[in-house]
Amino acid sequence: MTNGMRLSAAATTAVAMALGLAAPAAAQTLEQRVADLEAQLADIHGDGTKGFKIAPNTRLRFYGYAKADFIQDFDTNLGDTIFGLASIVPGVETGSEFTAHARQTRLGFETFTETDLGVLNTKVEGDFFGDSGFRLRHAYGQLNGFLVGQTWTNFMPIEAYPDTFDFQGPAGIPFARKVQARYTYDFGNGFSLAGSIEEDAADEAKGFGGDERPAVTAAARYGFEGGHVRLAAISRELTGATGTVDGWGVNLSGAVTPWDGGQIVAQVTTGEGIGSYFVFGGTDVIGDEAVESTGYTVGIKQALGEKFDVGLAYGYRDIDVGAAATDTENLTTVHASLFWKPTAKVRTGLEYIYGERELFDGTSADASRLQASVQFNF
Repeated sequence: MTNGMRLSAAATTAVAMALGLAAPAAAQTLEQRVADLEAQLADIHGDGTKGFKIAPNTRLRFYGYAKADFIQDFDTNLGDTIFGLASIVPGVETGSEFTAHARQTRLGFETFTETDLGVLNTKVEGDFFGDSGFRLRHAYGQLNGFLVGQTWTNFMPIEAYPDTFDFQGPAGIPFARKVQARYTYDFGNGFSLAGSIEEDAADEAKGFGGDERPAVTAAARYGFEGGHVRLAAISRELTGATGTVDGWGVNLSGAVTPWDGGQIVAQVTTGEGIGSYFVFGGTDVIGDEAVESTGYTVGIKQALGEKFDVGLAYGYRDIDVGAAATDTENLTTVHASLFWKPTAKVRTGLEYIYGERELFDGTSADASRLQASVQFNF
């Protein structure tokens, strides 16, 4: 072997040894760099649930969807939702009519800030169902059990709402978003209590500075594997013909998943002077008498594989007394839905809706429609 060959072999051996000795150190450095890069990306893009970092202790998350509804009314034009059912007149039909809109499109953002008292969560959300365009839905802050701002009334059983493409939803269930101060205490083991002081549903323009006192609510919730049950109550003071009238309401609701891919939600609401808290609205007081109302809602949903669901929702509302014979005595709704989720962020499908309005004079009117919807979530 020549001197050149011996030097080349020695150099090769030295390089190999150097690479072999350096490999673990290089690999460790590379792993650390990858970990650092992933941490930086998490700060920029977020973790998928808490948004992205905008300050050392704060994350911001944007969310919402674009939704288009294509509606064919067969009897009477009910509007963008079936809200018009509460005012259809027996014997009067406008005939078949087609409607399309994208007003349910929703935009919102949340922040999550680490504080000495826990995570401070703020939320602002709106859609385009306002009379002049964009409408504020939610605007509140939440910290360590306290919530202050505008969101669902504590009396409302939001977890027991049936899933429908129709934005109005079934009759017989409470629905309101109110400015409030609420406190929720979690006892653990699935049990919690919540109480709130809220802007009254009949006092929107005046808020807490109005003639009537704020509405007061309380709710107890028990969660268990595969479901929950919730009991809520509300107390309010209303203006009658000659003085104040007390109003009250009780709501019992729950949800269960009794079999694979299936879910049942149900609720019952009853009370006096709570008409304005129901879907479709209603009269609270006639003269000095609080109007009694009772509502029932049941929804069943079943998954058909990974991409399809079917749903059926029934709603009923009964009103005890009316100011006139042509006032609504009861409302009935049925929603039959087929949901298709072709990909993670897209949902579409068809929904058949039937509604009936019965008046105190014994006459009634009904209407039906077919709705196709496409929703793109982000």
